[in-house]
Amino acid sequence: MDVNWARSLFTVWVFISFILVLYIVFNRRNKKNYDDAANSIFENDEDKESSEKDGR
Repeated sequence: MDVNWARSLFTVWVFISFILVLYIVFNRRNKKNYDDAANSIFENDEDKESSEKDGR
């Protein structure tokens, strides 16, 4: 096994990892999670402020 074969395996591994990340991100099952995360900045912060006062 020479260095070029190891480089080829690494390239294939990175490509497969990239495709896996794209699949996870664009999967319709995760759409609600991403929508919730995107809209979390618009939510009311009263619950967060009251929990900070209680020491939680």
